[in-house]
Amino acid sequence: MKTCFYYPLLAVVLAGDSIAIPAPTNDVLTAPSGGAANREKAALEKHLQPILTALSLNDAVKEAKVREILSAHLEALNAWHADNDAQIKPLWNQFNQARGKQNETNADAALAKIDGVYASLQPPHKKFISDLAAVLSPDQIEAVKDTLTINKVKITFNAYGEIFPGLMDGQKTFILKNLKTAREEAMDAGAMTEKSAFFKKYKIRIETYLTAQGYDVKQAYKDFVAKQKAEAVEK
Repeated sequence: MKTCFYYPLLAVVLAGDSIAIPAPTNDVLTAPSGGAANREKAALEKHLQPILTALSLNDAVKEAKVREILSAHLEALNAWHADNDAQIKPLWNQFNQARGKQNETNADAALAKIDGVYASLQPPHKKFISDLAAVLSPDQIEAVKDTLTINKVKITFNAYGEIFPGLMDGQKTFILKNLKTAREEAMDAGAMTEKSAFFKKYKIRIETYLTAQGYDVKQAYKDFVAKQKAEAVEK
């Protein structure tokens, strides 16, 4: 994937240009220090509850099964990150530095290495989705994915619609497809900053596409920021 280097969308909507990945810890399932079993259980529940709330199953048997699937997946994901985050952090830093220097070759190389590390998570990821599919409908699985990535697909897609008014159906389809691919990868990320980084990876692809479609991406961002500032003054 070739990278390009344009202004980021507003921070409240899109991740900024600088992808800061914290030291090897993650937000997948992190218990407060000094706890052990009870604290780990509380940390797990903290991550499970928003998903179960979003699903609103109203079926005790089905909810118990979904809870079991989610618990097993989150615990496995936490263990994987404990083993692999030390590799991931410097690779995102390499990507960040390459983008800062507008070095597409090195940025793409860093992304390829990141994908290589995450390749070992593909089997459990596919099993997780398969297990959910045995209990939930496609729309409910979408809700799980959106909750795990704090609704970034919807938020970002709507932002593109505001920044690039008049998008054609085919262009919208391309954008949504790439955002959902970003979501699929971001589901496996640990820290929320890394989830945003995966979305940034695909926003670069979207911006390259929009440029090829004749949009002046840099100017569109400037115009959108100016419009927001003007609206803020009016308020």
